[in-house]
Amino acid sequence: MNKKVIAHLDGTDNPQGERTTILVSISEKGGMGKTIVGLTAAEQLTAANRSFFLVDADVSTPNVGLTYAPQMYREFKDVALQGGRASTPTLSRKGKGSESDRLTLQEQIVFTGNPDNYFHADKIFELAKVRDVLLVLPSQVATHINQWLEQNDAVEMLQDPENTIDIVFLFITNGTRESLDLFVESVERFEGQIPHVLVKNLGAPTDIRWERGDFDPDGKIQALLDKYGFKSIVFPEMLVAPEDKNKILSEYIPFGAALADTWMSDPSKRRLNKWLREATQVLGSTGYIPYHPKYLPPQTAEADGTTPAVDRTEQTQQ
Repeated sequence: MNKKVIAHLDGTDNPQGERTTILVSISEKGGMGKTIVGLTAAEQLTAANRSFFLVDADVSTPNVGLTYAPQMYREFKDVALQGGRASTPTLSRKGKGSESDRLTLQEQIVFTGNPDNYFHADKIFELAKVRDVLLVLPSQVATHINQWLEQNDAVEMLQDPENTIDIVFLFITNGTRESLDLFVESVERFEGQIPHVLVKNLGAPTDIRWERGDFDPDGKIQALLDKYGFKSIVFPEMLVAPEDKNKILSEYIPFGAALADTWMSDPSKRRLNKWLREATQVLGSTGYIPYHPKYLPPQTAEADGTTPAVDRTEQTQQ
């Protein structure tokens, strides 16, 4: 297992009182790109040395989990095939004296209409008390995650001045009217109280021309973004040789590990490096994910070369 990933899963918890974020990679329709966005976010958090916990709720194909938390998700998958329950420790935090408060996931978190699954998913809020959480969702679960958030009175929680947990949706779309209607529905369901980033994925199968405004000819989407002060980004297509891209995704190789290895040709490495730079910079521009330290935009680089901290004050005010 990658040493940096271990550091993120088992390293130092966020200081008490520091704001944390539940970052949700969601695309209600299939084929929008939630996996590639989730993989990029996990790579970026890992490289930026941001302590986080990864929850891949796609029980059938937890690709992000198998790539960036392989030990845990291989166990979940193996035990699920046997009809049992995995028991995997996630993190521990020291209590008073010698006591320890250990948080565990006894089974993979999923979102269905089963009330037991909702109660198990509540563990995400416990994790978020001490670390950021990257939650990657499968398609067609919006109804269930919305019900879960409403049952937890998430909007009221976000407005509580004592609350230190933020929730942000990275809502991925291919620009079709159906996917954009789902975005509008998600924003309005919570009356703009849960920040949404509209991720316009160039790699999704569509003939939409984002630069011409084909996706929003009547300006309704931009008006909604302006109303709540939400952001939109254009996520680049991963133009790497098909055989190399397939190897990375099918063998669950982290992007950084692929670049550091010797099996890819130099042209493929240059293409992957260029794409990763562009993808991490657009995600970093949202303010919800720290920039990848290798791909800092020139205007954001600190004098000592470190990654700028995420501005959570600005996030809270939106």
